[in-house]
Amino acid sequence: MARLKTMTTQFIDGEPNGVRICRCTLSTMTTVFVPRPLLSRAKQIADLPMRGIYYLINDEDGAISRLYVGQTKQGIARLDDHNAKKDFWNKAILFLSDDIQSFSLDNVSALEKYAIEQATASKRYTVENKVDPRYVIDQYQKPTVEQIYEEIAFVMGTFGYQIEDSDDALADVKLFYTSRRGVRARGVYTGDTFDVLEGSPVDLKVRPKLDRYEKLRQELLASGDLVQDGDGGRLVKTVSFSTPSGAADFVLGGSNNGWIEWKDGDKQTLDALYRK
Repeated sequence: MARLKTMTTQFIDGEPNGVRICRCTLSTMTTVFVPRPLLSRAKQIADLPMRGIYYLINDEDGAISRLYVGQTKQGIARLDDHNAKKDFWNKAILFLSDDIQSFSLDNVSALEKYAIEQATASKRYTVENKVDPRYVIDQYQKPTVEQIYEEIAFVMGTFGYQIEDSDDALADVKLFYTSRRGVRARGVYTGDTFDVLEGSPVDLKVRPKLDRYEKLRQELLASGDLVQDGDGGRLVKTVSFSTPSGAADFVLGGSNNGWIEWKDGDKQTLDALYRK
């Protein structure tokens, strides 16, 4: 029998790209999705829980490129400090609950630490947390923390954000490759994003036609997430793109039709597999 999950979403002010309140059936957790320009509006919403964790993300290119994890006992009001001091983020996603057992102060600290560990291990994006929480997750907390995190990962997935370990994500998916000019990068098409995988080469000799992909190359080189490897570069984390063509432009340079550039192990193109 198929396993079903039900989640209700309220679109505040009827805006599909605005503030959203999400709740999964039989869960005590409330998710609040906040575009940064609408933070003031989100703070006006009454009766939201105060305790939980949150993600600050930058997804200006259609997929998460930078991420910060924190905890709050003040609900949305905790974001005021980040709004004043952190420039990188354009959306916040809060996971809040009034359940004083599952979301006890100790469990919230454990959940924050676990979420940071998972974000770092995923190698999908730059994690902006500079200090690793010292909190030690004990054996009695871990099942609760893992269960809550599983729901968080599910909700993030409904927003189009993949936060699981990129190695775990490869278990049951089809890999695609480039081969032009000897550049054999690997990628995964999720339906929402195209993820260029850790270890993929990047042809740094050819500049992408679109400036934003050259800018991304330079940012990743500066952060150490793209390293020099002979005449080219090599990714040391998985990078997500909103389109297969954007992924191909980043890897190969120039301008590319990613739907025919990326091919599986049998030489079938993305276009043949997903569009025909």
